[in-house]
Amino acid sequence: MIDAYQIVKKNLIDKKYPFLNIEYLKSKYQNEKNNLDFKFDSYIIIGIGGSSQGSKAIAGILNKKNIFYFDHLNSKEIKRTLDLVSPNNTGFIFISKSGTTSEVLTLFDHLVEELKDKIDICKNFLVITEKNTAPLYMLAEHAGIKIIKHESGIGGRFSIFSNTGLIPISLFHDDVESIFNGFQIALDNFINDKYSLDSISPKEQAIKKFELIKVGKNINIMLLYGDELYELGNWLKQLFAESLGKKAFGFLPVVSKMTQDQHSLLQLYLDGPKDKFFEIHAIDSNESNDFIDITLANHKDAMIKTLESEKLPIVNITNYTVENIKEISLQIGNLFANSILEVLILAELGNVDPFGQDAVEKQKNFLK
Repeated sequence: MIDAYQIVKKNLIDKKYPFLNIEYLKSKYQNEKNNLDFKFDSYIIIGIGGSSQGSKAIAGILNKKNIFYFDHLNSKEIKRTLDLVSPNNTGFIFISKSGTTSEVLTLFDHLVEELKDKIDICKNFLVITEKNTAPLYMLAEHAGIKIIKHESGIGGRFSIFSNTGLIPISLFHDDVESIFNGFQIALDNFINDKYSLDSISPKEQAIKKFELIKVGKNINIMLLYGDELYELGNWLKQLFAESLGKKAFGFLPVVSKMTQDQHSLLQLYLDGPKDKFFEIHAIDSNESNDFIDITLANHKDAMIKTLESEKLPIVNITNYTVENIKEISLQIGNLFANSILEVLILAELGNVDPFGQDAVEKQKNFLK
């Protein structure tokens, strides 16, 4: 198992992971950001899966109300959102690595038709895609829309620290530098294999989960205390499921909103099949005097004690300091990097390729 860590560490030092090459990513981001004139009161981000989920997770953590995501094909919800915003004061960002994502192309055509007489498409639209002859790139180029290059060697679920994630984030968050600082801390800690007592080691996390998978515990229940963390749970779900679910390996990540799911799923969690392991993600309410916050924290503490008393495995407990912008930005960078590093080690342990998703293509073959 130590070999898996050493392999990932060597690859990291040798810069074989473009999505973790912090100097390169930071340079690319700063260059693009300095040349970007794209400021609006609201933003609608159009992308599916990893193309948008990283920035969506951070928008949720920061409780941003002027950021909307079209990561679905719900026509009624799209209309409702467009009715909520002033189109002329809204920036629309289309993201597709390949430029062929059917949902994004459908929404691009739909929004052009809906908005062509209301806004200046060239001013209000921004596209992030690979430079190629795919439809999204060609449509944007033909219309004179600003295009930011999607890094060809970085897949969607690993793109949080690339322009795919950071350009949208920078439009609603002023402290991207602290995210990079948290990212750097994660890399330094990993390479030196030194962590403080309250820090989570991706190596230890990966080994712990691998041992659980080997004994048949292949369902990961993520208990989320605080609605701000819901989209973070969805980012983690994609990262682990799509990267590791190969060759009969992996585990099923389940995003479970607390306390709601205590009234529907807790019976199964505690007394159903013993095929699960748990992790806790919670808003840090230690400084809050709000009775609602205190009650939520009490439920979290009671859940931890219950799982421990039932001898059900808890792989980690993380509290998020969402009220402190500087601190949560640092924590975000650290968490996202550590989660990616953990996936890389688990992939080595499970002898799977974390970057492919060949099974997903089977469904695409049936699209007409």
